[in-house]
Amino acid sequence: MNKKFFSRTLCWMATLILIAGCAVSESYRTGLELTKENRWEDAIGWFERAVKEEPGNQEYQSALQKAKQEAAKRRYEHARAQLISTAGTVPDLEMIAKESAKAVSLDPTNPEIKNFHDSLVTKINQLKEKVKTLYSQSEEDMQKENWLGALAKLKEINRIYPNYEEMGSRIAKIEQEGAKLFYQQGISLAKQEEWKMAAEAFKKVIEINPQYFDVANQYEIAKSRDNPIYYLRGGDAAAKAGNFDKAIFMYEKALEYQPEDQNISKKVKELKQKAGRSYFEEAVNLANNEKYYAAIKKLEKVKLYLPEIQTEPSFVDFTKKFSAKLTARGDKYFERELWGNALIWYQYAEVVNPGQSDLFQKLLDVKDNINKRIKKSIAVFDFGSPANNRDAGKIAANKLISYLHKNASGDIRIIERENLQSILREMQLGQTGIVDVKSAQTLGKVRGIDTFIMGEVLSYTAKTTDNPSTGQVKVLVDEQEEPNPEYQFWLLQHPKPSAEDLKNAPPRTKKRRNYQFISYRHGVAKISALIEISYKLVDTSTGENIFSNTIAGRLVKEDKYQDAVPAAGIPHDPLELPTELEVLDELTNEKISEMGKSVLKQFQSLEVEYFNQGEMQRLKRRNHEMAVERYIDAIFDEKLKGISTPITTKSWQLIENLIQTH
Repeated sequence: MNKKFFSRTLCWMATLILIAGCAVSESYRTGLELTKENRWEDAIGWFERAVKEEPGNQEYQSALQKAKQEAAKRRYEHARAQLISTAGTVPDLEMIAKESAKAVSLDPTNPEIKNFHDSLVTKINQLKEKVKTLYSQSEEDMQKENWLGALAKLKEINRIYPNYEEMGSRIAKIEQEGAKLFYQQGISLAKQEEWKMAAEAFKKVIEINPQYFDVANQYEIAKSRDNPIYYLRGGDAAAKAGNFDKAIFMYEKALEYQPEDQNISKKVKELKQKAGRSYFEEAVNLANNEKYYAAIKKLEKVKLYLPEIQTEPSFVDFTKKFSAKLTARGDKYFERELWGNALIWYQYAEVVNPGQSDLFQKLLDVKDNINKRIKKSIAVFDFGSPANNRDAGKIAANKLISYLHKNASGDIRIIERENLQSILREMQLGQTGIVDVKSAQTLGKVRGIDTFIMGEVLSYTAKTTDNPSTGQVKVLVDEQEEPNPEYQFWLLQHPKPSAEDLKNAPPRTKKRRNYQFISYRHGVAKISALIEISYKLVDTSTGENIFSNTIAGRLVKEDKYQDAVPAAGIPHDPLELPTELEVLDELTNEKISEMGKSVLKQFQSLEVEYFNQGEMQRLKRRNHEMAVERYIDAIFDEKLKGISTPITTKSWQLIENLIQTH
């Protein structure tokens, strides 16, 4: 029975082996069939299954490797073909890179495929970096309103990387803002008869947005007038109408196209002679009728069109007399302390007759008065002190004065402490004696001080605290030799030990260690400084507070320390702390800096304040003389600060508009 059972078992095992062999062979055969159809990637899965079922089969492994190599080769060839036919955008290259990456994963040992993939990735990264740079540059161009430059960069980005980030919104903004700007420029230039530049502006609009309003029609009009014939006809018409300025302008524009045309040059010369004589007569009549501004403008054209007239006795005599009249008008304003208006007419007098001897000093005086007027004078009084430190108020005030001296702009004057003390002694007031509105106004008016800074130091302390403690450490004091019990026990077992036995014996003695607890001192020390200051700025013209505030601060410095215990390896850590005075001084400097910034903030935009006051005088009160004063203040304030903003340009424009009736 056992033999029969054993035979059946062998039979079943053989059958199972046969079935298993057939399954593996089937996977392999399927893979081979697929390779005959060049379906290499499909075959890979079957070969991998075959290898998994029979890992040691070299034939299966070779078939799998070949399938991967052939599949990689096909993907590589497909990627190369795509690269040749593609537009080369980043998204296209990224898709091709995915294909080449699969090829590399199938056959990582193929150098040709790997080099192709690496170069593709490098190119993609370079293009992305280029796009990033162009995008940043386009943003800068847009901020500078260089719309065409920005548009060109965005178009290049769109070619390399379509739909990159906010491309759509940026292009839309350029189409809106850029087209609007160039269209307005074109219209403005057209009104000035600058047709060449107008055509260029309208062309830029068309490049941005061809459908923008009537730009195509405006461009055609500008092109049709961008020629010498148009300007010659315009010059003839203006000359016939007696419009000298327009005629000269049109003829000179025609000369830009035909600079060698002697007939046009002759017309311009004759017309300038005629215009110069005519304008001189008009200037004389206007000056006699006290229409000084109009006379000045006519004289400017006389000098422009007929410069040789300036040596003629009649012209020299007139300019001397006219300059004297302008100076006299300036003197009247000076007497009324309207120095801005005086400056305007003195400057006009200097333009009309630069050689007038008394003008130089008059201009210096009026400019000096304007600078004094616009400079805000600030006086800092000693602050009140707390009971624990009578010098705290003086310390705070001195530090504030020092900060203001270092950081104030040119339109602010800080009264020196010595000068303030002298003033207060004269008025029989102490350093902190200004306590009411009346005394503040009196002192400000008498001494030309605009703002007082007063305050009180409410808290000014520094305290040291030390929290020492005692620690203990176990330290080895010495070691003593004593008999080893283990050796004694061993010796009982080996009463007559040989030399060999002694080699394996325990030590005869052992060391006994003696320890001792040693105390040492350690701890943390800290210095805490506190400061609190209340202060206010008082306008001396009204006696009212401009600004009031309270600042407070706390500064803590701490350090750990410990005694040395060399035997225990504990190093010495000394206490290293600044003094209480040093900590308090550091905190005071920090808070005074904060205070100084808040003070200067009240005066940081004086030019804007002066300009706004001028606008109020011009628009609401209709007081043109005072408006001129404030506009001049704004201009001089910017000069003192060494800055230049549109306020200066705008102020001069408004001043000229206001004095046109004079």
